[in-house]
Amino acid sequence: MIQRIQSLLLLIAAALAVTVNFINVGTITLGDEIHYQFNSFTLDQVWEGTSQAVMHTTYIAVLWFVSAILSLVTIFFYKNRQTQIRLNGINMLVMLAALVVMLYIYPNLVFEKADWFENGMMVNFNYWTLLSLIPAVSLFFANRAIKKDEKRVRAADRLR
Repeated sequence: MIQRIQSLLLLIAAALAVTVNFINVGTITLGDEIHYQFNSFTLDQVWEGTSQAVMHTTYIAVLWFVSAILSLVTIFFYKNRQTQIRLNGINMLVMLAALVVMLYIYPNLVFEKADWFENGMMVNFNYWTLLSLIPAVSLFFANRAIKKDEKRVRAADRLR
């Protein structure tokens, strides 16, 4: 079960989906001064080294945790490859939703329309945010490996 490449890829996707929750996605700055920083759980206002939560975005974190759980559950369906493919497809949709909400909707739509967002403030993404793309790529390659296994099994059944 765990020795299959798709199981390892799904395990990597689960681990990184949990890790993404605990990194800062970005900061909102005015000039050189950081005013806000946000991650999957909250948007924090920063001043003089302290921070206070302004907005809670826990449903982004919930989407990432759901993705991690789906990845782990998918590993245990190793005998039913069609179910693995379906669960992987659902997982990719959940991950896409988390990425879109985290990287587009909040910075471009929600933050700019808030009354605390001043003119001239810019959203700067952390480079570690690119880490959130690795689980999606890992799921894609896991899906390819599962389909390859299914093709081999069908070919072997045809020869019998």
